[in-house]
Amino acid sequence: MSLDDIRPGRAGAPFHPQGEPLQPQATCSLEGRSADGWRFATEALYVTSWRRPPDDRVELGADASLAAFSRDAPPDHQDVRAWYVRKLETIHGIERQTRLGRLVFTGHAERPSQAPSAVIAIHAGAQEVPGWWDESERFLTHISRVLSFACGVYVLPIYELSVRHGVKTLRVVRRGPSPAPYMPPFDMLFMNQIFARAVDTFDDCPAAIEQLEPAIRWMTAAVAYEESRLINAMSALESILARSDLPDLFMDRDAFLDLRGRVRRFLRAEGAPSRMGGKADELNRRSFRDKVEDLIATRAIVTSDLPDGWLRAVTNARNVIVHTGVAPDLPAPDARLLDHIVWAREIVTRIVLDAIGFTGQYQSWLHRSDYLSFPGCRPMAEVAAQGTA
Repeated sequence: MSLDDIRPGRAGAPFHPQGEPLQPQATCSLEGRSADGWRFATEALYVTSWRRPPDDRVELGADASLAAFSRDAPPDHQDVRAWYVRKLETIHGIERQTRLGRLVFTGHAERPSQAPSAVIAIHAGAQEVPGWWDESERFLTHISRVLSFACGVYVLPIYELSVRHGVKTLRVVRRGPSPAPYMPPFDMLFMNQIFARAVDTFDDCPAAIEQLEPAIRWMTAAVAYEESRLINAMSALESILARSDLPDLFMDRDAFLDLRGRVRRFLRAEGAPSRMGGKADELNRRSFRDKVEDLIATRAIVTSDLPDGWLRAVTNARNVIVHTGVAPDLPAPDARLLDHIVWAREIVTRIVLDAIGFTGQYQSWLHRSDYLSFPGCRPMAEVAAQGTA
């Protein structure tokens, strides 16, 4: 480890390396080997404090944002990649055989809030697929995105345990606290169906998950205020619209030029303010509500159980928050911000489930956490009763 000169007279002050006066800490590389065979390496070590004891030593305090521990594994150990994640749970282990090998998803017993709560691991088979190492990372990334949507928190590995070419490696990353799940559409009791769909979509429709990734991040982002929850849900919906094939304009730009000219001439003839003519282009831009209604109709998303005027209400509430920073003061039945959040999140949930081709049961917060059968969105109790009959 190499450090700039440390002056003992500056004890107790932040460590400022020479040549970087604006940086409060130094980034260093550190590596070594323990007596029991573990190798340690990091290129992201940064000094946070230092002190000089009464003797001639200097003691440094440091953190590492990413570190790797490795040692030799048994020579016959098959390659494996395992992600340890927080806030994701399953009541029992789930296992599936995939073209990349055996995939295992299992939860831990109850742990402290920020401790890893689940493991997603892919084990290579005896006949390893060419390019397995890179493909396995893409596979787990894909799975984690779908499960992030399912559990209501964006799933990122806290550490990764892997075996590759006879070397066992533990990579640990420093992450901030994960928020508590908020209105997840799936819980630990019923992860089987969404997990199965996550696996199948890696081959069936990987591009769909890639397109939905920004919306999933918006839906699972940590927020401090209820107003932000509505903004996030509506931003998720806007992200889906932006990546859909729906046109943004009513008319082709060239075809609209003549109409725009006539509108501007009419405004001048009526003595309208000159700057009003600059708004004429807005006539050709489809509104947010218009595109949402078109998307819902195109994909046959069920909305019959949502209240009348739900889209107008959530759109108006979002606009008020964006322009004023506070929730709108609206008369009943539009007064409850929580209702707006539930409606917005419910429609995003149904659009995502449709986009990934999911069929099965999910938890609907629109119906006070009852389970619905998708895509028909009928209560599971009703479906079960008819099945029994």
